[in-house]
Amino acid sequence: MVGEEGAGMVSLPEATLPGRESVSASVLARDLRTGETLLAVDPNVPLLPASNAKLVTAARAFSELGPNYRFETPAFAAGEVRDGVLLGDLVLCGRGAPELSQADLMTLADGVAAAGIELIAGELVVDASAFDEQALGPGWTWDDGQFDYGAKSTSLAVERNTVDITVVHRDGCVEVDASPTSEIVRFDVDVETGPEASLEVYKKRASEVVRVEGEIPPGETARAASPVDDPMMHAASLFRDALEAKGIEVDGWTRIADGPVETGGEPCATVSSAPLADLVRDMLVRSDNFVAEQLARTIARELAGVGSWDAWEGHASAFLTDRGADAVRLRDGSGLSRYNLLSAASLVAVLEWCLERPWGDRYRRSLPLAGEEGTVANRLGDVSVPIRAKTGTLTGARTLSGYVGADDGEPAVAFSCLLSNLTGEYEATATDRIDDVVRTVVAGAGLE
Repeated sequence: MVGEEGAGMVSLPEATLPGRESVSASVLARDLRTGETLLAVDPNVPLLPASNAKLVTAARAFSELGPNYRFETPAFAAGEVRDGVLLGDLVLCGRGAPELSQADLMTLADGVAAAGIELIAGELVVDASAFDEQALGPGWTWDDGQFDYGAKSTSLAVERNTVDITVVHRDGCVEVDASPTSEIVRFDVDVETGPEASLEVYKKRASEVVRVEGEIPPGETARAASPVDDPMMHAASLFRDALEAKGIEVDGWTRIADGPVETGGEPCATVSSAPLADLVRDMLVRSDNFVAEQLARTIARELAGVGSWDAWEGHASAFLTDRGADAVRLRDGSGLSRYNLLSAASLVAVLEWCLERPWGDRYRRSLPLAGEEGTVANRLGDVSVPIRAKTGTLTGARTLSGYVGADDGEPAVAFSCLLSNLTGEYEATATDRIDDVVRTVVAGAGLE
């Protein structure tokens, strides 16, 4: 049998976690009704958490920002408006909003027009001071930033700092469309007719060129996304286009300001995000890396005055230490970083702590429901009690942590299962092995 044994603990068959001589595991399941440990396999050993890191990010977001927090993106007229002319700069302040859209930019432009501005005599300035200049997370691999899941984190970001690519084969021709497009994003397309849709879309390194290559069958449509290399200037260009669409001319250049910009007075236009609880729910269900990083850096800014990953690490480390975790490290908010190390015990401690907070039930229900939605839609659907859990996947690592509910829907078990150093068959079957662990815990807790 695998695992530390004790009174009331579940006996885990050896076949559930094979290859322990080469595979690292950290597992803990605790009965929330009795406080007893149901299963423990090296629970204090820190391993790569992958996207289970988002559980910590979500917990800190609920605690420090609050479920009803909304990101605001304001625009300021820094100067006098005379006869429709702004005698100064128009300043757009990035505050880390993770879901700012093209429609939001048009709303901001409407507000500028409503303020009586027809011509901006100065510059279009983006105040980027909310976050520091390190846009890629520490410990990300060199190729993460080429794909949409590794889009840069910036204080001003439109459409998650990505462009959506649509490839259509129609009337014997291949057509490629992209949205949102700006003057700084360019495309290199090499798509041919083929028997199957096989597309690869990525951003060339250190370049604004998006490469679209592969094959598509006649009559079919394929979609993908790519990050942009200079998201701040991309966003500013899109806002300039929105202003022009509303008949507002900008006479000066577009400028990105890394330091705070003096604006004075109230904004002439502002857009607000959805409530944080909605953003967290979307982040956990979809395992959205971009939202996670925007949240982590915003928390750092609120607590330390600078939206940096270093500040986030310091805060996250202190929080985990307070939960009794030793020898753990959290360098980013999404779990992409290969520097991250969390243990099953640290994650279970976070899950238990959250349930004690006034927003605990909202946090729990932010996790996707197994067998029905998100990254667990096709997992554990055969279990008769509800399981809400967050997955994690990196090369060589698979994780799952969350709650098992009782028949009345109340949380009965908090669990975490982290597997690392996976290769070959062990990596191919890791997801099934983790699900078997959860089934064993459910049965051992008397929930089936």
